[in-house]
Amino acid sequence: MCEDFLSSAARWGTLPAIATGLMGTIAFDLFFVPPIFKFTVADLRYLISFAIFMLVGLITGTLSDRLKKQVNYSRQRESSISALYSLSRDIAAVDNLDAVLDCIVSNVSKTLEGQVMLLLPNEKAQLVLRKDSGLKNFLDNSELSVATWVYERGLKAGNGTETLGTAKALYLPLSTEQGTQGVLGIYSNERKEQFDSERIRLLEAFTGLAAMAINRVKLAEQARESLSLVESERLRTALFNSLSHDLRTPLASIIGAVTGLLEDRNVVYSPEVRKELLKTILHGAERMNRFISNLLDMARLESGMLRLNKEWCDLQDIIGVAINRLGDALTRRPLDIDIQEGLPLVQADGILIEQVLINLLDNALKYSEAASKIMIAIRQQGKQLEIVVANRGHSIPEADLSKVFDKFYRLSSPLQVSGTGLGLAICKGLIEAHGGEIWAENNKLGGVTITFTLPKTDQFLGVVPEMNKGEQDGK
Repeated sequence: MCEDFLSSAARWGTLPAIATGLMGTIAFDLFFVPPIFKFTVADLRYLISFAIFMLVGLITGTLSDRLKKQVNYSRQRESSISALYSLSRDIAAVDNLDAVLDCIVSNVSKTLEGQVMLLLPNEKAQLVLRKDSGLKNFLDNSELSVATWVYERGLKAGNGTETLGTAKALYLPLSTEQGTQGVLGIYSNERKEQFDSERIRLLEAFTGLAAMAINRVKLAEQARESLSLVESERLRTALFNSLSHDLRTPLASIIGAVTGLLEDRNVVYSPEVRKELLKTILHGAERMNRFISNLLDMARLESGMLRLNKEWCDLQDIIGVAINRLGDALTRRPLDIDIQEGLPLVQADGILIEQVLINLLDNALKYSEAASKIMIAIRQQGKQLEIVVANRGHSIPEADLSKVFDKFYRLSSPLQVSGTGLGLAICKGLIEAHGGEIWAENNKLGGVTITFTLPKTDQFLGVVPEMNKGEQDGK
């Protein structure tokens, strides 16, 4: 009989369990307690048994009903925790505001089986609808006024609450320590039954996570803007310092040379002196030209306006042009050029690769001792061509090897080195635009070796394709 009590309590609750106990007591009295088939009891001790039956039915029914409620409550808690975990996982994986809002709307609407909307303030601190799960023409003036009230006061209101309960939706503030970030609205066709105390607590947990996620994205955007301003200020300072040095120095030499040629007309300069003055003017102009070219190339790289004009190039010819353009500065230094035989042509923008080589050679000249050797090598490595420029001088600290390709980064050197710190940064951008790589390393001679690669294209190797038999006969 106790099994019947438990079964009734587990399936239908406490009252059915009591009814089952009462029916069992009546059946026991009719069929087992003398006189049989009568409701009278000859032995009053059976009344104690009947009372025990009813008490057992009441206790077991109550305990079973309570256990059933606890199981249902545990399942609801598990579902709520799972939903909160899913939301926190999704919003942690994105750092874009629209993506965060999409995650919030989809998770809340899926969990509550209702329509969800997110309202955030615009530049004028007025609430506007940013995301929703399908509500169209729902947010009229009356609903918007309720949402505005919630945003201004930081309190929940609307359907299911005692404040502005005539609203169609329930509105909760997205509050953080920095203030209210927006308003979450939930609409359900089941009206107030949908928003019981447990549901509202779950929604408040959702809004807490959503508010922190929105605030995190906004703070990240502000941090990026601040970092961009700091970086812009640093680059502006570095650029002004470079302008003051790298433009004024060659300008001063040009002005001095021109003044010497023009002012004293009574002085007749020898051909050698005139040639030196003219070379000074030429070198100053070339230095200014390289400086302006570097600035323009960096601006094109950062703006995305760089367009490669690829054609078949011979790297040996490009090296020769780069050496000629550097003029006397390089011809006075011993050169060691090692070019592997049988190298194929490479498909690249010859002018830009020439600029890369000029920058690398100019850098090798600046950071090496006078009269020391400059080495250039080209070799084929698998599906790539490697171009190497090395010097003998001062090595670079290991921590700075990766920084030499940063904009406006200049190494501290005992040599009097001029420049903007843009040359290697431009080389990196141009080589990566070609699909290659560039890196720096210290060599065994005490100097620095800079290597860059260019991908080799197998479609054309600089060799005329072999003709077939019919073409050879008709030749």
